[in-house]
Amino acid sequence: MFNRNNNNNPGERLVFETRPRFLASMKWTILKLILLIVVFYLFRYVILVAIALENYSVQFVQLPLIQATYYLLLLIILLLILSIVWDMISWRQKKYQITTQRVVVKRGIIRKKRSYIHYSKIQDIDVDQGILDRLFSAGDIEIYGGHEHTNIILEDVPNPREVEDIIDRLTMGEEVDLKPKNHRIPKRSIIEEYDQKFKR
Repeated sequence: MFNRNNNNNPGERLVFETRPRFLASMKWTILKLILLIVVFYLFRYVILVAIALENYSVQFVQLPLIQATYYLLLLIILLLILSIVWDMISWRQKKYQITTQRVVVKRGIIRKKRSYIHYSKIQDIDVDQGILDRLFSAGDIEIYGGHEHTNIILEDVPNPREVEDIIDRLTMGEEVDLKPKNHRIPKRSIIEEYDQKFKR
């Protein structure tokens, strides 16, 4: 049941739960990773340029150019690594839940935040998919409430049209049962078949 240790309404049941699509939500993280690889690759060459500049400038002024360049590059590498790790943890902590009564967005690493909107308050739903989002089969769903500050955004949701359909159906009061499409009836054992055959 959904209402284990959350302050949910009685009878509330979890219908669907997901996270943002990994690659779609990590666009900037991928760019940071590429930048980190470039910095690692150019590290030696930048230091060689700093050595040449220091040898040239020593005639005019004494500057610790090599040491400053080395520490600056290390600082850039450290900041990039920390930023990538932060993005990964942030992605892991973000969760979207669709229950029988509301849509819930949970996020936050240090400070946990939970936003939700009840189906009775939903006025409109907007689905936004860019070119990259379509490649990753992801998109943003913005749900508008009745008041000015009651909208919530589900960013980089996998299969946003299907999620929008689930929310629409629940808003209309329909029962949504999300079982796998290739749901097979489990085979009965020989003993069960034998019992059924001779119990008639």
